[in-house]
Amino acid sequence: MTDTMKTQKTSKQYVPDLVSLQLLGELNYRRLGKLMRGQEEMDSWNFSVHSAGDQESRLRLTLGKESRFTSDIALEFGPEIPKKLLFKTTLSMTVRLYHDVGIAEITDGHRQYSGAYPYPNDAMLHRDEKFRLNQQLADLLELCLKHGHRLNNTLSFQFA
Repeated sequence: MTDTMKTQKTSKQYVPDLVSLQLLGELNYRRLGKLMRGQEEMDSWNFSVHSAGDQESRLRLTLGKESRFTSDIALEFGPEIPKKLLFKTTLSMTVRLYHDVGIAEITDGHRQYSGAYPYPNDAMLHRDEKFRLNQQLADLLELCLKHGHRLNNTLSFQFA
């Protein structure tokens, strides 16, 4: 194989941007801290989010397993009034907080996502699945920070 063919082959390989991923994790950790500020002793935080089109949504953060350096938080997001649609309208994920380094990242509760996946793959994951999921978390937390407000009482709705 010639050198140019080797260069072309390696240039197509996806390499995760670890600096951007770490920065995103640090910002998500701060965003979660802002949402919990003043009520850190609680084990559940509930928010109402008003978004475009007069859509009212709910965000629930529930504290799960805790250890000295990490905490798991279950995140649930969905419309206040359930709608009968052909697709799922609620979102749930587990976010792990690393307190010693101040980073938050999405896990699915029992495993962490890889930084890169071969493409195509049987699970239909993007090459940069980990970054995209954490970016989705960032977008959701920003939406809540900009357009949401804390609900102090227990919620009157249940996620399906």
